[in-house]
Amino acid sequence: MKLEEVARKYALKNAVEYGGESNPGAVIGKVINETGEAPDKVGKIAGKICGEVNQLSLEDQEEELENYEFEEEEHEHDPLPDLKNAEDGEVVVRFAPNPNGPPHIGSARGMFVNGELKNKYDGKLVLRFDDTDPRNKRPLPEAYDMYQEDYEWMGYEVDEVVRSSEQFDKYIEHAEQLIEIGKAYVSKTSPEEMQKHRKEGTASEYRKQSPEENMELWEQMKNGGIEEGEAVLKIKTDLDHKNPAVRDFVAFRIIENPDHPITGDKYRVWPLLDFAGAIEDHYTETTHIVRGKDLRASTKRQKYIYNYLDWEYPEVRYWGTIKVSGFDAPMSTSTLGEMIDNGELNGWDDPRVGTVRALRRRGFQPDALKEFFLEMGVTENTVEASLETLESYNRDIVEDSDRYFYVRDPVKLEIGNIPEDLEPEIDRHPDYPERGVRKPGLKREDGKTVVYVESDDLEDGFMRLKGLCNVKVEDGEATYIEGDHKVAIEKDADIVHWVSEHDEARVLMPDGKEYEGYVEPFDVEEGDIVQFERFGFTRCESGDLFVYTHE
Repeated sequence: MKLEEVARKYALKNAVEYGGESNPGAVIGKVINETGEAPDKVGKIAGKICGEVNQLSLEDQEEELENYEFEEEEHEHDPLPDLKNAEDGEVVVRFAPNPNGPPHIGSARGMFVNGELKNKYDGKLVLRFDDTDPRNKRPLPEAYDMYQEDYEWMGYEVDEVVRSSEQFDKYIEHAEQLIEIGKAYVSKTSPEEMQKHRKEGTASEYRKQSPEENMELWEQMKNGGIEEGEAVLKIKTDLDHKNPAVRDFVAFRIIENPDHPITGDKYRVWPLLDFAGAIEDHYTETTHIVRGKDLRASTKRQKYIYNYLDWEYPEVRYWGTIKVSGFDAPMSTSTLGEMIDNGELNGWDDPRVGTVRALRRRGFQPDALKEFFLEMGVTENTVEASLETLESYNRDIVEDSDRYFYVRDPVKLEIGNIPEDLEPEIDRHPDYPERGVRKPGLKREDGKTVVYVESDDLEDGFMRLKGLCNVKVEDGEATYIEGDHKVAIEKDADIVHWVSEHDEARVLMPDGKEYEGYVEPFDVEEGDIVQFERFGFTRCESGDLFVYTHE
């Protein structure tokens, strides 16, 4: 990349970050670091380029900036970067999901970041449900409560809950206000013609209609007289805008018989997301929005509405998408809903699914998810992460869980000659001796001690039963061998877990499989996390059912 282009890249970035005015002093160092050119040469070019960039509007700067890629910078990893024009006690942030299903690991990022921003600035957190699409993303009635429950589990207090579907009268009022001032019009143009006008930046015949004509057509949209698909309400913008997606965008469309879970069939005209969201951000007094960089066009569209209504638009910070690998099921909420309906998945908390509810069920802790997301930072770069990374954060938290022996696919092993007074005592956790010991208890039959080990562990030869004794196995029978664990270590023998007296236990795995086995007598309550040694961490869901967390 030429020196002038590198300078322009950083000048644009600096200008956008600081309200449209780039500072050559802040740009020079960046250019030198990337190009290695001499400071005096860079200084002259940076000054010239910054002057050119500062002549552009902030909107043009933002649009041109989208053409450049940046290497990750250390400050961009700041878990909670400072917000522009933010004052303690005055910040209002919002999280605005579509409730067509519960939150998944992708949407959870927004929940955590906005929750932390609220806490950082002692501000207000709004949970707004963008539930105005009963066709393509039909709201799931139970998802409204699911989001609130998951937010509470995360440890954040939601200050206000808004359902956009309950605010239609307000949206319609402002739509009519925009019609009256000549900033919105009803278009009966076909989708194909509409796309052509948008692409070419030309006006349709309906754009010239008077407010009175538009109001008459609008009433037909609301009350009947115009059928679904025959007309939409559009917001006037600049037809020569560089981004065709911003040109005269649709604000309302007709939906016949929406059968919405909240409003039923009360309304016939339905706002699109950009319109409803813009109005709602104003009424909830949102000061700062954190949204995906793919929504830059949404920001530009919404600013037209704010300008027409003489409102002040919130500060916006963008971030890139995240891709989290490691789940057996798709991430698409719509696809998951279909798989649940078809019986391919056993609900939204199926361990194969990447929903917050499924992670909760498996035993992931809210602090682990918080660290996972905050470490990503609020960067515009695409972030790729894996379930393994989340597991490492969670492991640090649950590592101190009590330990038990669980034997999957158990086989019986009889041991002769074990001393009668031998009673095993095993630390609940080797790092926390103050917790005491567990006493698994030994089952004896016909002068022999009966234990169960995993079938894969049963081989002829010398082995140690952890916390019990050394044995020699031959043809499926075992003989007691004197000596402690040091003897087994010296012989490089296998050290295996076992149970004698036991309870039956099932473990539900992340791939949907279920293991059956034996667990030593345990004192575990529902919801507790325990570590099954040599198997993994699990969460007790009910008396005999555990859900696998991770290794």
